Amino acid sequence: MRSWFRRSRPWQLFLSWSLYWLGLALVTLMPAIEAAWRMSQQANGHGSANAGVTDGILSASIVEGGRTMWTGSIHLFNLALLVGIPPLILWLLWLIGAARTNHATDMGPPSERMRSELYPGDPGIGTIETSTSKRRAREES
Repeated sequence: MRSWFRRSRPWQLFLSWSLYWLGLALVTLMPAIEAAWRMSQQANGHGSANAGVTDGILSASIVEGGRTMWTGSIHLFNLALLVGIPPLILWLLWLIGAARTNHATDMGPPSERMRSELYPGDPGIGTIETSTSKRRAREES
């Protein structure tokens, strides 16, 4: 599982969040969707759907012909936890698994050529002088 987080990209993380939210909506709202579908297919049926927030509780109901077909409610804090905590945990795991320091071992020590170019005792190696000053020309001749 950790290797998946190490190889995954930000778009894959967003896709996993989207799949989670879609699955959560389908699992929790499937009975409501079915009741609304049945109500909409009635040729001469009378029904209503209501939703509202009271005292921090989100509640909804579907009524058809005076009979309650579906009702549901959830506290807004619990809804926020359901929607936010699992994606946050996925993001943290992804962040830990894909940290830049995990890939630092892939970068070996610099090559000999790079070392000689960066060696401070030999300032002329690896540098290109583009100065056209008269003083420099006199010093070189």
